[in-house]
Amino acid sequence: MSDNDEDTKVSYLNYRPGSALEAIDAKIAEMNALMKRVNESAARYFQTQLGDLPNPTPPTTSLISEPTIDAIAAHLKTCKNVIILTGAGISTSAGIPDFRTPGEGLYDNVQSYLEKYNVSSPMELFSYKLFQEDPVPFYSLCKDIKYPAESVQPTLAHYFIRLLSDKGVLLRNYTQNIDMLQSKTGIPEEKVFEVHGSFRSGRCTNCSASYTEQEMKEYIMSGKVGYCTACTNGVVKPGIVMFGEPLPNEYLCKISSDEGKCDLLVVMGTSLSVGPVNQIPNTIPRSTPRLLLNIEKVCTDVEQNMNLNAPLFFFDHPDNKTDVFLGGPVDEGVRIFAEKCGWLEDLRALERAANAKC
Repeated sequence: MSDNDEDTKVSYLNYRPGSALEAIDAKIAEMNALMKRVNESAARYFQTQLGDLPNPTPPTTSLISEPTIDAIAAHLKTCKNVIILTGAGISTSAGIPDFRTPGEGLYDNVQSYLEKYNVSSPMELFSYKLFQEDPVPFYSLCKDIKYPAESVQPTLAHYFIRLLSDKGVLLRNYTQNIDMLQSKTGIPEEKVFEVHGSFRSGRCTNCSASYTEQEMKEYIMSGKVGYCTACTNGVVKPGIVMFGEPLPNEYLCKISSDEGKCDLLVVMGTSLSVGPVNQIPNTIPRSTPRLLLNIEKVCTDVEQNMNLNAPLFFFDHPDNKTDVFLGGPVDEGVRIFAEKCGWLEDLRALERAANAKC
């Protein structure tokens, strides 16, 4: 080592700018605080996995005077941090099938693919393990169902989420859907978290080269497996979370930051069968009202839900103070709710403006 090298080494060792160190300390403190929230959220999740949650008794206090749709509508006018949890049921009226509806859901209509590709179950068809072994079934299915199709437009439920954003009351929409329809309404990107990813991007499974939404559409609509043009021997995987893959790390960070702020939870069009996103109703404050807009009630059986570590609603419990169910097609439930809030015309105006652009 030369004398100059020694001098450089000494100068680095003696370099202690106070402002830079303070900034680093502040950043470390910020990260420590974030990790604390993440760890607390993770602890609640693993408690749920071990059966300590959900609590089998209704909350004793509530932010609403009574568990009715009118009380929820009145409460919404005072809210600042509404979380909306959505599933495939909000997109069925747009022509996109959900997964589990008997006779109509995607799982009941992929039998020919199971036989053609010797796949044992619909879940395996959407598994990362199968995609790694043979991506052809997945690409073939996506092409045949024309997914994601540009012609598909958002539903009234999607515009309701946009409306809450415009009203300044939406904290976050956690969507389990990969159809990207909420983005077409103009909801700010930071207000939506696509828990299971989407087709707006892709990545090579070998070299991690990234691909745009347009490139993914071209791959999928061609019906052929997308092979990486960067390394030539990797397969391009859409940016969706398949069965057997972990959720993105950002999910735990987001929900651990949001859950304690939630002053109203609206759940729309989901059976709440898939974890860990189905734990959101368990992790918000106990006194926070919860509204379910769905074809049918879900998660009401105490014994079954404790065994499955699913959330628990108290719609029919005599001591219910927080939970409200509005049954039927989601769009109709949204229309009724918006009318109760006095926002139906605002909602219709959003929908008309969007349709005029199509």
